[in-house]
Amino acid sequence: MRTATARKQGRSAVLPLGMKNKIKTELPALVALTAIGESWFCSQHQSDLLAVALVVGEMADEGSFQAQCAAELQRLCEQEITIESKVPIALNLAECLPWMQLQPNGKVDRALLAVAKRYLVRAA
Repeated sequence: MRTATARKQGRSAVLPLGMKNKIKTELPALVALTAIGESWFCSQHQSDLLAVALVVGEMADEGSFQAQCAAELQRLCEQEITIESKVPIALNLAECLPWMQLQPNGKVDRALLAVAKRYLVRAA
């Protein structure tokens, strides 16, 4: 249920199931973006960026702009990340994150499960 104040501002007062909590879904990737080129950049940051690319790639319609951005972000994240790749990563991330926030929780959940299954099977 939305409150009158939240309705006027176009926001929900409660985040359903916590799945679209920006602190959980966007913050890790944004911290990773900030870390690029810094001495404290690590493989976890690279994984956080790659996770966004994989989930958006799973959800987006084939050939769509979001799918293209996710594929490019994935390509950039699967190689060594340098300061030179920061701007292209930021541009693709700027398309992926807002789009992911607009997707229904069920769609996000199914995409997360599909990505996890695909990559856990490969790792086993």
